[in-house]
Amino acid sequence: MIYLKTGIGIEMRGEDILLSSLQGNFSGGTFTHFKRVADYRHRDTLELRQEIQLFLKTNVLGQDNIVLGIPRGDIILRHMELPAEVSDNLKQAIRYQVQSFEPTEEESYYYDHAVLKRAGKNRRLSILLVMVRKSILDGHLQLMQEIGIQPAVVTSGTLALSNLFLQNARSLQDGTYILADAAPASLELLVLHRGMPVYSQETCKGADRSWKDLILGEIDEAVSRIRLGPESTIEQILLAGESSEQAHGELKEAIPECALLKNAIAVKSTPENRRYLQEAAAVNGLAHTVMTRRPALNINLLPEAFRVRQPRWAYISAAVLGLCILAFLAGLFLHGQVQDRRLLNELDGEISSLKNSVARVQDLRRKTEALKNEIHSMETLFRKKDRSLEVLRELTTILPDDTYLNNYVYRDGKLSIAGLSDSATDLIALLENSPLLRNVVQRSGIFRDTQSGKDRFSIEAELEE
Repeated sequence: MIYLKTGIGIEMRGEDILLSSLQGNFSGGTFTHFKRVADYRHRDTLELRQEIQLFLKTNVLGQDNIVLGIPRGDIILRHMELPAEVSDNLKQAIRYQVQSFEPTEEESYYYDHAVLKRAGKNRRLSILLVMVRKSILDGHLQLMQEIGIQPAVVTSGTLALSNLFLQNARSLQDGTYILADAAPASLELLVLHRGMPVYSQETCKGADRSWKDLILGEIDEAVSRIRLGPESTIEQILLAGESSEQAHGELKEAIPECALLKNAIAVKSTPENRRYLQEAAAVNGLAHTVMTRRPALNINLLPEAFRVRQPRWAYISAAVLGLCILAFLAGLFLHGQVQDRRLLNELDGEISSLKNSVARVQDLRRKTEALKNEIHSMETLFRKKDRSLEVLRELTTILPDDTYLNNYVYRDGKLSIAGLSDSATDLIALLENSPLLRNVVQRSGIFRDTQSGKDRFSIEAELEE
């Protein structure tokens, strides 16, 4: 299948690097490829580069829309409320806030923000501020450069996971939802209230602690921190990550409202990648960030110096390609109709060229039918011709010399004779042996004539056709 757009997510998750791709056309993306590169921190950079580039080239994945997800522990999330008056100069106001968090110049931050809502009677602005130390992000970008990756967006897997959920569940944004990303050795909890992230925390999982106890404890901590109102309830707990199915098995009896994230979002997947949906939830959220036009949390921590600015003319080739593809699809759609129309025109031409020949054949057929009718009429007349002479000659031949006829009638193929004979009873057998006669019967009884002393008879028969 040909895809018009590809989004690639790369997540630095513990000691591993996860890569996934979402590809699509005019609808939402489809999860097409996934790869886990294990223990990247202790591997040779050249070997790591070759493995990742081989994955991208083998699957023909373009590198224009790559989103890098850095660990939750590397970023700082701050919720702020600012007066509505600062909206005209919001960037400068945000900059002042960031400077207040920077103790020294050596510990400066890259940052970005998202306006969550305008709340209250005085229309105060609710702001989500995301920061990362420059030294930390520069290290991640240096590694990406060494392995041949130039990300277009840098964000956190936490925010990408919330984007994926909010984009696919807009009808559920009025309630409170908890997203729990269960990695093998840690748990990251994210609370979404009315479509906004209000709490995020990452906790290590001890070997002697069950997922059930860890998740329930973190939920209690989150609820106490965000101070939900008495009318507020937690609608659902959604689990993602490598260990999510194990955690779900331990938690579902205690909290029936918990579910796997893959069952709550409408993400399409190829059959071979369907088993990775839970494991790749966050990295799919990263890829989804560039697949959608308006992510719920549009955060990009990539420094301005590293961002690629596409000039407007750079989109001309893509537009031309899109028009060519549309023209090709239209041609495929119209090809069948044009071909059928051409075939109909050819058939109409052949029919027109054969009209004279068909007319002559039909005229000959009419003449043949007329001759056939005439022949049939003549045969009927011949069958009805008078055969009296033939019958009389036959009777003269087969009747005995002592037999005399005094009555002979022939009409429409039927014969009636009457007369005198010395042995009238023998006449039936003689007449039946004639090839001209059939159905010979005695019409009346035989009785003796007193004057001549002979038997008087009356016989009827039919002529053979």
